[in-house]
Amino acid sequence: MTATTLINSPLELTTILIRHHGIHRGLWTLTVNFHVQGTNFRASDVDSTSFPGALLAVQGIGIREVEVPDALTVDAAAVNPAPGSKARITLST
Repeated sequence: MTATTLINSPLELTTILIRHHGIHRGLWTLTVNFHVQGTNFRASDVDSTSFPGALLAVQGIGIREVEVPDALTVDAAAVNPAPGSKARITLST
């Protein structure tokens, strides 16, 4: 069986989460929570030299509401209009 990989852009992920959580208004952006831990690493089992380094783990991915839009902001009213409202989707060129 062939493995399938599906990649979404930050804007697509934000839109997916807006729809998943049933949000119909507001400006939203993607947020990623990281956990960083410092430690020492050995380059190999043969070489006993240690190097300082860091482990980076993703603890969570979500969305947060913002007041000022930027290039990574999604308008919930445009991508997930409330039932009975008219969508105001604008396409950028």
